[in-house]
Parts: sequence; C-alpha cells; structure tokens
Amino acid sequence: MRMVLIAAQSLDGFITRGATPGVAWASGADQRWFQQALTGFKLRVMGRATYETVRDQIRNRDKESVQRVIMTRRPQEFASEAMPGAVEFTNASPQTVHARLAALDQGDCALLGGAQIHALFLQAGLVDELWLTLEPRLFGSGTPLVGKALDLHWRLSDVAHLPNSDSLIVKYHQRS
Repeated sequence: MRMVLIAAQSLDGFITRGATPGVAWASGADQRWFQQALTGFKLRVMGRATYETVRDQIRNRDKESVQRVIMTRRPQEFASEAMPGAVEFTNASPQTVHARLAALDQGDCALLGGAQIHALFLQAGLVDELWLTLEPRLFGSGTPLVGKALDLHWRLSDVAHLPNSDSLIVKYHQRS
C-alpha cells in the first residue's frame, strides 16, 4: 500500500491561517483538485482536529465506500460517531494503523493531516509520496506542515499548475 500525504500549504509552509483550523483559505482550484485526487483513495487517515473540521462533510457522504481512520489519544470519546467500515477512531501507533490498512488490500491510503499526524507517519518512514498544493499566500503564522523537527529528503516527481489559478501541485517521492 502506498501512503500519500496530501496537503495545501502557504508559501511559508503553513497548513492553517493563524489559529483558524481548516483550509477554507485554499483556492477554489485546489478545492476541486483535492476532491478529484481523493477519489483515488479508498483509505484515508487523519487526526482528530482535522476530523472535527470536516466531520459534517464526512457525514454527508455516507454512501462513499471509503474507510477513514481517525487518530486520537481518546478514541472512546468518539465511540458514538464510529461507523463500521467507514469511520473508526484509534490511538494505535502509525505502524499498526499502516499494517492493518495494508492488510485490507483496498489500494492506496491518503494521509490528510494535521501536522502531528504528518510528523508521526513521516518519522515512522511510512509516507511514500508528498502531494502539496502551494498556494500563493504568506501567513507568517499558523500550523506548519509537520509538527516536529525532521530532516527527510525527497525527490521531485512532478509539478503541475492548477488551471485558472496561481497555485501549484508539487509531488515528491521518498528518496531511495
């Protein structure tokens, strides 16, 4: 199973604008690209804060055959929101989550944030690709792409200009 970290970020590396959660600040071109890109992933992992930002959108897509794993320190607090085969909450390690999802044999997995979850999976060496939307914005503050100091090297595999915008999709592969 290939794990792909997908995120939109400002030019100065932030995935949120200041303390405001979510990526409502991202361009319409990115929002469209992101929704299209997600159709290729039946497996998705995100952290609790990311889940809380998109909770209503997930509930409105109950007919999707997508398995979402929400990483949280307190999965019991979300027991009433769990949906077997669709939404689960866990405090398992990234290695355990990755192995369990790979065993499902349902294709690739999108890693959707936030910064702490990115750091955990990157540090464990479980991320195969980075797909980053670079939005032409400077925030000066916010949540960084990765919530921990890391020194990992990646190989550029593709750059694409999103139509009708000044945004870029930059894709990297894990350096061998």
